[in-house]
Amino acid sequence: MSETDCLVGAERLMQFANRYLAAMGCNDAIAAEVAAHLVGADLSGVYSHGIFRLVSYAREAREGVFDPAGTPCLSKAGGGGPLIDGGNGFGMPALRMAVDEGVVEARQNGTSALGIANVAHTGQLGQFVERAAGQGCLCIIFGGGTRADWPQVAPYGGARGMLPTNPYALGMPAGDGGPVVLDFATAAGAGGKIYAARMAGRALPEGLMIDADGQPTTDPEDYFNGGAILPMAGPKGFGMGLVAELIGEVILGEAMSGMNWICVCIDLSRFRDASAYAAAAERCLAEVRACPPAPGFERVEIPGERERRIKAERLKNGVAMPVRTVAAPNEAATTLGLAAGELL
Repeated sequence: MSETDCLVGAERLMQFANRYLAAMGCNDAIAAEVAAHLVGADLSGVYSHGIFRLVSYAREAREGVFDPAGTPCLSKAGGGGPLIDGGNGFGMPALRMAVDEGVVEARQNGTSALGIANVAHTGQLGQFVERAAGQGCLCIIFGGGTRADWPQVAPYGGARGMLPTNPYALGMPAGDGGPVVLDFATAAGAGGKIYAARMAGRALPEGLMIDADGQPTTDPEDYFNGGAILPMAGPKGFGMGLVAELIGEVILGEAMSGMNWICVCIDLSRFRDASAYAAAAERCLAEVRACPPAPGFERVEIPGERERRIKAERLKNGVAMPVRTVAAPNEAATTLGLAAGELL
């Protein structure tokens, strides 16, 4: 922990986030679910999707961008396909509902595909695909459709932001270490990473961003002055982001700030007995873990394992967070009628 960090317990974070969201107008169930999701991101080391988001949530609610009291329901898309309508509310309850409905349908039919629309910010996608993987399903979630509001990412070969970060997540059951979970923006980094770095007063890694002149930069302020995020892996990330944008808008229509989404679930027991599958997966992953680490690394980790390891440590010891990251929602809480100093 650096001198600019403070240590906050998970329960304290949960209590604060819950009170904050309730003061915004969320009902008890939604406040508890969103709070748990944000704190879960901080516990996993994914600060870009943690409690610092509370500040922008309150501002967007005041501006009428979304309705904190909105609740999701199962509906139908224009062509008759299943659609989770988020009710113009938080995206976390809507994506969780999509995963739960998708798993049920996949167990009945082998596969399922649901759209998710009319949602605000959806949080850390990895938490949702891991939920499905824990129930024996391969789950894929990706989305887009908000380039008019979020022209953040430059196309490959371009010098100006044109696309959102349009993330993908994939979760699948595995062996003894838990599910394999991939969760990534099609940009070189999540947009929230830039906001978190700015709030913490820290520089960004090299290779993440360009400034308004198309030149490489590590200063998060350049993003807010006409800069853009680069696509992940050049043309590969650009291609994936473009497809997600087409899915989000062309298939599902106009999107809110939280994008439109597709959730696909596949019941893997249709292909192989669960115990045989788990044993085979563990053999594969054990071989990969046994790879000698490269210089500067302690071990080879399977996607999802690092987050679970960090979460276990932080549940025990607390979350080391930049003081400025904690102070921002703490100060914003006073505008909602909460007492100052509830975190620090």
